[in-house]
Formats: sequence, C-alpha cells, structure tokens
Amino acid sequence: MVWSEYIDLSSWTGIKESVERVRLLSAVRANTVVSRSKLSTLYSLARRIESAGIEGIVAECGVFRGGSAALLAAATSPARQVYLFDSFQGLPEPGEKDGQQARALYREGWCQGTAGDVRAVCRRLGVADSRVHLVEGWFQDTLPAFPPHPVALLHIDADWYESVRLCLDTFYDRVSPGGCIVFDDYGRWEGCTRAVDEFLSARGLRDRLVGGHYVVKPAEGGVREDLPRCD
Repeated sequence: MVWSEYIDLSSWTGIKESVERVRLLSAVRANTVVSRSKLSTLYSLARRIESAGIEGIVAECGVFRGGSAALLAAATSPARQVYLFDSFQGLPEPGEKDGQQARALYREGWCQGTAGDVRAVCRRLGVADSRVHLVEGWFQDTLPAFPPHPVALLHIDADWYESVRLCLDTFYDRVSPGGCIVFDDYGRWEGCTRAVDEFLSARGLRDRLVGGHYVVKPAEGGVREDLPRCD
C-alpha cells in the first residue's frame, strides 16, 4: 500500500511525525475497515487533543476488530484512558430510519469482532492493557450506565440511526471544549447521516462539520481554529 501522500518533507519534525503516522496506519489496517484517509484524520485529531491539552478520555462507539481504537490509543498520551464500546456480537438490526439499503444489506453478525482482536492489536502497538477499557454490551444497556467522564475525543462508528443518536445524546455534553466528535459513517449510511444532521442542526453546529467527518466542539465564544485536513 502506498502512503506517500501522508509524508511531510517540509521539516525534520514533519518527517518524524509522518514516519510515525504511516507506521501506525500500516499496523492497524488488517483490523479495521475505516478508510486510510479517515484513519489519517483520526491520527491528526488524536495528536491535536494532545498538543492542545484537551481534558478527558478517548471513547469509541463501535470497535469491530480494534484497528481505529488501537491507532487512537497509540497516538495519545500513555496517561490518557481509552474506553471502547461494542456488543462484540456484530451490528444490531437497522431500523426504519436507516433506509431500504441498510435493511436489504444487513445480515446477522455483520461487523463482528472480538475482545481478543482488540487486545491483540493494541498490544502490537505497545499500548498497555491498563489504558484500554472494553465496555461490552448493546449501547442501550451500557451507555446510560457509563460514569460521566469528560471526553477529549469521541469516535462514533455505529452505522445506524438509533445507535448514532444515542451516542451523541449520551456523550456530546461530556465532550470538553476543543474536543473532537468523529463520524465514520456520515454520508455512507442514511441512518447515521440523518442522526448527525438532526443533532447538529438542533445544537446550531451544522456549519462546523468538517468534510462530512468530524466536529470540534466550540469553546466559549465559538472561535474557529485551524483544523486537520479531511480527505
């Protein structure tokens, strides 16, 4: 696989950062179906919350085999805790708001990974087990009971309307100002797109969606910052 587009030769710092980015992206490819451009953006956002000193955990909703989770863990400080939410039984059935395509394509066990998959890829990247917390179960059972930790980066890879909406309703208000909310399936699945559009419109944030992929939660005053490119 060619990664040349992610190489920054403008400075020694840029070269070192590029080498680390490509190393991590290459190491997780077998454990994720997230596109390499979105993985690269995730890496940039993970580095951004570190450089900006954003308070909180990393939370991922929809983990599959752990590739993007391991990337986020490896790209953030060893002191930052990572919470991963998944049923590890595959996707639930889509609902009426997910559209005909989702209902036609769905099959039981779709996107099913295991806790072992996740642990293995995290260890391969040198991430300590003590940082990675697997929260196993359906979102409607696990999210309401989750303690109200502040969140620095929230990655929602949950496909369907009800799942995405529950993630946003649960976590958005816990995201620290300057923190990131990332949507893997926006524009791909009708339900995810609808849930995100409804939520952002209700919060007056529709114009802050970058590349159909992520939002940086505004600080007080809503000053817009320079943001990572989203291919």
